[in-house]
Amino acid sequence: MRKHKTDKIIALLVIILMLISLVIVYAIGGRVAVANNVAKGKHFSDLYFFTHHAVTIGASIVAMIIGYKLPYKLLAKIAKKLFWISVVLCLMVTILGRLNAPIVTCDLGACRAFWVPIVSAGFAPVELLKISAALYGAYLIKTRRQDGKLDSKEFWVPYATIFACTAVFVGGFQKDLGSTVVISMMLASMALVGGVPVKSLVLAGCVLLLSAVVLIAVAPHRIARISGWEGDGDSYHLESSIITFGTGGLTGLGLGNSIQASGYLPESLTDSIFSIVGETWGFIGASLVVIIFALLLSRILRVSQQTEDGEQSLFAVSVFAWIVSHVIINIGGMLGIIPMKGITLPFLSYGGTSMLFVAFAVGMVIQISGWTKRKENINEDSSSRWGQRRTRHAGSSRRS
Repeated sequence: MRKHKTDKIIALLVIILMLISLVIVYAIGGRVAVANNVAKGKHFSDLYFFTHHAVTIGASIVAMIIGYKLPYKLLAKIAKKLFWISVVLCLMVTILGRLNAPIVTCDLGACRAFWVPIVSAGFAPVELLKISAALYGAYLIKTRRQDGKLDSKEFWVPYATIFACTAVFVGGFQKDLGSTVVISMMLASMALVGGVPVKSLVLAGCVLLLSAVVLIAVAPHRIARISGWEGDGDSYHLESSIITFGTGGLTGLGLGNSIQASGYLPESLTDSIFSIVGETWGFIGASLVVIIFALLLSRILRVSQQTEDGEQSLFAVSVFAWIVSHVIINIGGMLGIIPMKGITLPFLSYGGTSMLFVAFAVGMVIQISGWTKRKENINEDSSSRWGQRRTRHAGSSRRS
């Protein structure tokens, strides 16, 4: 198959989401800075969050370009090593956090990121785990399918190991159930599309469900979130989120007029940014953001469907599941549709590692889009056959 033009609309949609995010952070960053300075004794300037977010977006665009340029096969060759490196890093961040090491940042008892003083930013190894799990999982399904071993221990032992490491080191040690669910959805989506027998998938689904119940049961804060969602516990964050969204009405309060960002809505720059979008631009603005996400996801899904390379197709499926899981968990939680879980909204939430790695993954999908089947190929074949018929007809006319 010949290389052709890539799907640049994917990149355009990502950049639009990033620009929306930058505008929102600029509009409320000063209010969030003041609230933090008063409540936590910080000394943030009015442009602190905007400046840092602008740098993150710039770096994420570079990461997307690198993902586009770096050959997929090169990354696929080191997928297994990347996975185990990310597992070790997840373990290290937990151990060093419990030892109160200064190179690890902890929040509310959860240690999830290394602090990198040179760039004054954190590095969350779970994001590396997501992309390495996608690469390694796609490789396992493709190779075992070729060997006819998708229902054997040669497939399930390493594939289940990916989930087990995620559940233990991320869901257990780092107390990050949201990322555990996202990686599980990525693995499940690839297995479903990759042709793993339904019987095995049902059994794996039961194991996933049981694991989720255990992870919730052993963590009081997760039980409290479910109770708050049901209305029996602390529901301050959920109520504040719904009030924020509802305040915007149909068209919103306008840029710079946010009320809830002044310390009333927790995590207004990160997990709760969708509610701020609703407050600022109303139901119309929030709906537009959802439409942009839907367009982006549909383009990624189309790439997966039109890619003849099975491994790359599965990777695109995993990126689709990665983004859609974040969107559903974040927006669903902010609107009270599902229990609230602290997880970012891709390309919109303030932050570093999450945006960098998902942008890199999308860059890889754009690279893959340059090798998909195209309708133009069918048209070219039809035109060629039509030309042959015209030539034969002209030859017959001249002979007659």
